[in-house]
Amino acid sequence: MSKVQNKYALISVSDKSNIEDIARSLVDLGYTILSTGGTAKYLTSMSIPNVSVSDFTEFEEILGGRVKTLHPKIHAGILAKSLRDLEDCSDVYDLIDIVIVNLYPFEKTISKSSCTYEDAIENIDIGGPAMLRAAAKNHNRVTVITDPNDYTKVIEEIRKNSKTTISLRRYLAHKVFKQTSVYDAAIRNYLYQKNEKTDMIDDFSLVFEKESNLRYGENPHQKAALYEIKSPKFTGFDYIQVSGKELSYNNIVDSESALSCVKQFKKPACVIVKHANPCGVAEGKNINDAYNSAYKTDPTSAFGGIIAFNKKLDDKLLSKILSRQFVEVIIAPSYAKNCLTVLKSKPNVRLLSIKDFSKTPSRYEIKTLKNKLLIQETDDKELKKSDLNIVSKKQPTSLQLEDLMFAFKVSRYVKSNSIIFVKNKKTLAIGAGQMSRIDSTNIAKNKAKNQKINLKGSVMASEAFFPFRDNVDLAKKIGVSSILQPGGSIKDQEIIDVANSHGISMVFSGIRVFKH
Repeated sequence: MSKVQNKYALISVSDKSNIEDIARSLVDLGYTILSTGGTAKYLTSMSIPNVSVSDFTEFEEILGGRVKTLHPKIHAGILAKSLRDLEDCSDVYDLIDIVIVNLYPFEKTISKSSCTYEDAIENIDIGGPAMLRAAAKNHNRVTVITDPNDYTKVIEEIRKNSKTTISLRRYLAHKVFKQTSVYDAAIRNYLYQKNEKTDMIDDFSLVFEKESNLRYGENPHQKAALYEIKSPKFTGFDYIQVSGKELSYNNIVDSESALSCVKQFKKPACVIVKHANPCGVAEGKNINDAYNSAYKTDPTSAFGGIIAFNKKLDDKLLSKILSRQFVEVIIAPSYAKNCLTVLKSKPNVRLLSIKDFSKTPSRYEIKTLKNKLLIQETDDKELKKSDLNIVSKKQPTSLQLEDLMFAFKVSRYVKSNSIIFVKNKKTLAIGAGQMSRIDSTNIAKNKAKNQKINLKGSVMASEAFFPFRDNVDLAKKIGVSSILQPGGSIKDQEIIDVANSHGISMVFSGIRVFKH
């Protein structure tokens, strides 16, 4: 006579969300629940009958609970393709049909500021991943669940068909290997970080998770989606969309650029970005004043732009913006409640609230090629007055030095070759993205002329050195008072001599902020 096979479901979870619901349902459906440690105590407290894994295996857990499910009766019961496989074993084994496991909360543990290295190591799950992987491998027979969101679907199928379908088991197995790969990557990255040297990363695991589909990519014929890097943890553009239609691919790129630029400033500031380039930047006594000055730089380019502030947005300023110009996205650390009322008149305008405005960006940033990743340290080197090297005979005034440092911050986010004209911590004109620097200077000059902005007495900043004298000669004609550049050209002395002959002060920053 063949052995009567009991129906077993093994439950061992750290996240106990809704676990009592599926456990009760399984008991009602004739399953015997096997459980461990904290899960067994929880189920018992909820009056749900269960058998401890120790009683099932006839093996008491050892090493303070480190070894409990790592036992042949557990893994044979999960990995056996059928009861016949177990009949060939010398001991008495039972099939385990359902495995419900989620893992020690490693990522949650290491995210705590109080977490020690020992805490992190103790939260590396061993038995859990082993059971999950075994069950997922044998998904032709075994139903494996690691996500509480799948409990209802599993019970519904068992009630309907007396067992789950192969398509559901295959889907659940996929989720398991996704989960274990993310889990292993988090551990690997944590351990690498603890042993990290001062040079570039040798290797690490990148884990992406889709956040949302986008309407399209850079162009309507390109499909696109937004993915979050789950591991390692990067900080940067973390926002809550308060209003408006969904963000497009280009909106997201421009918004990150605008936010990164405006976060450099301590005083109330506004940055307006169009096509990934700032077209107006200003500091002011308040953000209303800053916005007015930034907008005046280039109203034409500001049309359809992205506007970012570094202080709380109020409803009066929001009303002014919406009545003055077409805007795609407005970004601020926070906003007044009345802003939501104002936005009802423009329901498509996106308002983004930044989750943690004070958080510094990650140490590394990533760009993609067709089949490779480029990784570099984040360009966040702060320019201090002590870094400035005045190389000309003429000395810049203290106000000119302040404007030069302001212009440097703007140039960091303007596509190269970039030329920035500034006065009183307001951009007057910006030249961007040209193959030659003299073209950028001429574009900025012509933009100022079109807006009837007088550049006389302004300072000029370049994000990279001057290889030729032409920009300095043109600066003299424009009426520029002082120039900032990093220096580093073989013609530096010639350029300095030209500045001296024109009576223009010149300052070397020593920091190139070229942006491709």
